[in-house]
Amino acid sequence: MEKADRIKDLVEILNKASDAYYNDRDEIMSNYEWDAMYDELVQLESETGMVLPDSPTTKTGAEENTGNGTREAHEYPALSLAKSKDVNVIRKWAGERALWLSWKMDGLTLVLTYDDGKLAKIMTRGNGTTGTNITYFADYIKGYPLTIKDKGHLVVRGEAVISYTDFNTINSMIDNPDEQYANPRNLVSGTLGLDVSRAKEVAERGVTFHAFTLVHTDEEILSWGKRMDYLQELGFTVVDREPTDSEKLQETIDKWTATVRSGKMDIPVDGLVVTFDDTEYASTGSVTGHHATNAGMAFK
Repeated sequence: MEKADRIKDLVEILNKASDAYYNDRDEIMSNYEWDAMYDELVQLESETGMVLPDSPTTKTGAEENTGNGTREAHEYPALSLAKSKDVNVIRKWAGERALWLSWKMDGLTLVLTYDDGKLAKIMTRGNGTTGTNITYFADYIKGYPLTIKDKGHLVVRGEAVISYTDFNTINSMIDNPDEQYANPRNLVSGTLGLDVSRAKEVAERGVTFHAFTLVHTDEEILSWGKRMDYLQELGFTVVDREPTDSEKLQETIDKWTATVRSGKMDIPVDGLVVTFDDTEYASTGSVTGHHATNAGMAFK
């Protein structure tokens, strides 16, 4: 098969799989299969210089079920992370800088905006440039305060997730196996795409927000770790995290991976995220495709 034809096939297959993963009850391939095909597509695009307009390498996810929400532009683009399965690649990227390791949670990314100490807006990530305004669900999602002591402009990004416990409970109440949800991510995406008249179901399904980065604050906090501490002080549920560096990175990753393999985690994750502690440095660098080169790297 010619490389151009293979690129077209991969784009079609991956886009169908993404749509099923985000918006349908069923998934048509595993995360492992999707990642393998995605990596093959990236390699072929690099070799040929051919990138189709609808290639998943240029997008952050499938088009969402928007429910009653309106599409709006993000104040700060919600770019995805570059990824690698090779610790040495991440070490080379990180250099000698201080790092943090955290979970790459498997749900739906949300962006919360606060002004004058009050929650003003909740947006889905969407395509990274525009998302869906779902502020009407503000009272039904757990994990964040409606009011905070910070009276400035504050923007927080995080993941809305449904625990495996709640996921299994919800599926157990659906008699027809064909109508059951494929995974928690699929369920949370469908839940936040519900009509506003079904808002109570969002609370009943246990949708919980876990903050993973403080995008903007009027306060001068230049450490990612201290920013996470600040969010915790304000009342947010914040992603688990651990400081590390290039030398200790493999050891830290092994420890966290063992936690996942133990089967004791109730929150769905699909990898790890390595982040620079220096937020000023993290904001520099170029944007390649839909990745900000210094914003962080996913290990998956």
